[in-house]
Amino acid sequence: MAKKKNNGRLFLVVGINPHNLKLSDQRLMKPVCQQQFENGRLTGSMLVQEIDSVTLSKRRKATYFLPNNIALLLSTSRKALESAKAIYRGYLTSQNVEVNIEKLTGDRKVGMNEISSKVCDYLENIQTAIVFGYTALEVFVNLSIPDDYKYTTENSKGITETYDKTAIERWLTLKVKIKNILVKIYDTPKLDNQTWWGHFTNLESYRNNIIHQKTINSTEFYKVYFKRSIFEICNSPEKVIQFFHNHHAKQDRTNPIWPWLRGAKGLPINRSYDPQHFEVVGNMYEGIKKKH
Repeated sequence: MAKKKNNGRLFLVVGINPHNLKLSDQRLMKPVCQQQFENGRLTGSMLVQEIDSVTLSKRRKATYFLPNNIALLLSTSRKALESAKAIYRGYLTSQNVEVNIEKLTGDRKVGMNEISSKVCDYLENIQTAIVFGYTALEVFVNLSIPDDYKYTTENSKGITETYDKTAIERWLTLKVKIKNILVKIYDTPKLDNQTWWGHFTNLESYRNNIIHQKTINSTEFYKVYFKRSIFEICNSPEKVIQFFHNHHAKQDRTNPIWPWLRGAKGLPINRSYDPQHFEVVGNMYEGIKKKH
């Protein structure tokens, strides 16, 4: 185990060569490859993964690799979406199951109760996928904006307005943050021609309908969930992050906030590693050394 001297964070050395790293759980923070160069030549390399612990009781403590919160949110969204797909394909649109009251045989009340329960399960999973996927994207965007970043725009009255990071997070929509701010931070092409852009704008609209529902009697917004396009819409947060990841990785600027993404490669690399910034404080077999 290694401890970073300036902030006391603990890391476990999990390897030397980043190409040999095997993914254990995509919800974890990525290891960082620390590389040391002398006269332009690589002289040392190690992969360190941050660890944390929590006290569960007086006699029990859990130690674990630090999770990536964006990845946790994406994972929750993805699992809910897979459950919704299973209901949609295996029940709602299956030719082997009748879901129309006019064609039900037997006790129609029992049949209606079963259909209604399945519909509620489906809606619950779709809404979970929407809200958690949108939240994952919101966290990703806010973490991507540097603390000293300023955004300047002209309002409808021709008045110039400047937002600092706090104001950006509070007052600007996620759509504006992505389209007008992230494209500059990550130096990417415009987003209008991206196939996922329309899906994302629908996702934001659907999420807002859930969070800011105006009347309990209005359930019309549920009906869009039964269109096949809902699955692509719920997948859009990962597509958005993937887009920025790919352009970021091309510049060799990957960083620890990136969650593990399906098909995406690249680990954060620190090419100015200084071993004096770390101290060895133990190992995974003997634990952390006690100071005398």
